[in-house]
Amino acid sequence: MDQYLKVVFPTRRLVWIDGVAAAWTNRVFQVETGHHIVTLGPSMKNFEPDHFDLHVTGTLPTAPLIIEFTRRDTDA
Repeated sequence: MDQYLKVVFPTRRLVWIDGVAAAWTNRVFQVETGHHIVTLGPSMKNFEPDHFDLHVTGTLPTAPLIIEFTRRDTDA
């Protein structure tokens, strides 16, 4: 069954699901029901957390699971 996910980040970035580039940030997209590792594109590690390890179920296109990455302070 399809589930719906929205990954929030201040800029447009590729979203990687289970090691594969799958979608863009700030848009609702489909994933299969079940366990997924979600991260952003590996070209820039300016975000946190490093990844989300989650189980996706019970979502709708109008009520996706929303997760948010924030910018990492690279000056520290």
